[in-house]
Amino acid sequence: MVTPFNSKSEVDYSALDRLTEFLITNGVHGLMPLGTSGEFALLSQEERVGVIERVVSRTRRRVPVVAGISEPGTRLAAKRAFQAERAGADAVIATGPYYYRTDDEGLLLHYQSILNQTRLPLMVYNIPSYAGYNIPPEVVNKLCEKNPGRIAGVKFTTNDLGLFLEYLRELKTKTQILIGSDSLFFSALGLGAAGGVLGSANVLPEETVSIYNSYTKGDFSRAGNIQGRIDGFTSAMALGTYPSSLKEALRLIGLDCGEVRAPLVPLLPDQKLKIKQSLDWKVKK
Repeated sequence: MVTPFNSKSEVDYSALDRLTEFLITNGVHGLMPLGTSGEFALLSQEERVGVIERVVSRTRRRVPVVAGISEPGTRLAAKRAFQAERAGADAVIATGPYYYRTDDEGLLLHYQSILNQTRLPLMVYNIPSYAGYNIPPEVVNKLCEKNPGRIAGVKFTTNDLGLFLEYLRELKTKTQILIGSDSLFFSALGLGAAGGVLGSANVLPEETVSIYNSYTKGDFSRAGNIQGRIDGFTSAMALGTYPSSLKEALRLIGLDCGEVRAPLVPLLPDQKLKIKQSLDWKVKK
């Protein structure tokens, strides 16, 4: 989920309510506030807790809420997990530590410390473009073995299909692998992904859910056709400083969530035009 801001760059809780309702009404199976699309690293501790509490309150247990708790340091990530549980989240998701690099033992310590601070299930978030490295599947395997039933899944956000297959071979019988790369959703389902956690679903929830539902029902042709229809937008999402593309797209479909927070910057006019062109089929609907 994106985090809406008002004209003063404060969290816009009314817009957050509207976004939550829009996503649930259009069939998403769960909500993930405070991920990469949610600009989590630019929010204060109080804002993060406020966002989780508001999403949980508005959701009213209709779908699970998986709260982002990523931090560069272990102690603060564990504290975020405790706060998310108190705020009513159903599960938490965390990248590995970022800025400072660690090794496999450090990763195990990081995630185990999070698990020790909460009773909630944990999703591991592999996103090398932001964290700077891939989390080895062996690390997740050890976490699964040490914490039976506690590792809810892995969000795999990279286009490295070779590594994706390694994850599936190592972990598919122990936890679920969810794709985070929007353009690969259909392909990843074909390879064995359990689902997706997709930024594009902020804007196109009906379509992304339809890809999943069609695929799981065996209608592979329809699932592939829908993926082809949204590919123009998933490519355009890379424009500007992410997630400025998502916020512009949400504005175009009538769900204004404001601009991104500094140091991120809004899209340039030509970039906004490209976003509009990628959604012409949707906006005209």
